[in-house]
Amino acid sequence: MLYHPDKHRDPELKRQAEQLFNLVHQAYEVLSDPQSRAIYDIYGKRGLDVEGWEVVERKRTPTEIREEFERLQREREERRLQQRTNPKGMISVGVDATDLFDRYEEDYEDMPGGFPHVEINKMHISQSIEAPLTTSDTAVLSGSLSTHNGNGGGNINLLLPSAVFYATVGPLVFYLAIQRLIIRPYVRAQKEQDLEKHRESSASDTARKRQEAESAVLLMQESVRRIIETEESRMGLIILNAWYGKFVTDSSRRNERAKVIDVTVPLQCLVKDSKLILTEATKSGLPGFYDPCVGEEKSLKVLYQFRGVMHQVLSPDGEALRIPKQSHRIDADN
Repeated sequence: MLYHPDKHRDPELKRQAEQLFNLVHQAYEVLSDPQSRAIYDIYGKRGLDVEGWEVVERKRTPTEIREEFERLQREREERRLQQRTNPKGMISVGVDATDLFDRYEEDYEDMPGGFPHVEINKMHISQSIEAPLTTSDTAVLSGSLSTHNGNGGGNINLLLPSAVFYATVGPLVFYLAIQRLIIRPYVRAQKEQDLEKHRESSASDTARKRQEAESAVLLMQESVRRIIETEESRMGLIILNAWYGKFVTDSSRRNERAKVIDVTVPLQCLVKDSKLILTEATKSGLPGFYDPCVGEEKSLKVLYQFRGVMHQVLSPDGEALRIPKQSHRIDADN
């Protein structure tokens, strides 16, 4: 109803409403069909694209689709584990078949049982796996087992890269220093590089979602005005300020910039009967929201008024939130 084009007279608002209304209509068509919904829940939008390939047979039930997805997930995890551990193994067997090829044996029929004597007299088994310690260092664990004519032996070896080896055999304080001064900064830098690449690859998608969110906020203005009037008349729930994104609360990270967006209007639009209820899901998908810091931890901070009293809450992204709550109340002393 909020995005229905007929609800808006301004030509620009009407155009923006049509775009958002089409998205809502597409979502409704998918979610109202059990099979399409099951495919979307598992595979996302690409699962609904049937051009060139089908993810599953259309006649399958949602339960069968999920079972197929879980099977594929297990296979992917096994492949990923093999890629990380790079397991290698070798088995060699020695067979004594002298009797079979002995030219001087005149008649096999004189032998007990009438068959030549063939036996396994030696065997060697070896196996190795790799364990990544950092992005550049890998430990190798290997073992072997050999037997010959009833006698055998085995061994297990652990091969570590030089830096980690010295840290292991050296004093504990030296190991901690290596971890703090070299390994952790390097891994952190790698994560930052990966995060920056992810931001660059999703920049166009983020820009599109930001535009959709800004359009949604414009279309919400009239509805929000009516909601506020209703809530004020009953001393109900008024969202004074709301921000969504990355907040810098650690004093050691004050040099970092907070990356937040104002979501006061979208949250007020979701208020119904003096209540605001958000489910356990990322809030970047809510109407009027978008992700201002892709790949980073986000929170929702809300300053609101209920029955004339100020309240405040900081909720981690992905957690359920219910407003108002007594625990959110700001005491007069504070």
